[in-house]
Amino acid sequence: MKPPKPKTKYILDKAQDQRIFKKLGVLVRKSLSTNQRELVKLLYSQLEDDWRTPLEEFVDRLIKEW
Repeated sequence: MKPPKPKTKYILDKAQDQRIFKKLGVLVRKSLSTNQRELVKLLYSQLEDDWRTPLEEFVDRLIKEW
């Protein structure tokens, strides 16, 4: 799996953001289930400038599925 292409730019202005980005890079190199890949995509989206839209879409999908 490759890191998802961001819909808005990643905001990595804090050292913690950069650490999270690197850790997510470790995860994408692992063999992940479909659900795990979806979660990793969500986690990447939380580093984007507009993180609320992907989060809301993810929650909407959960509501429909559950």
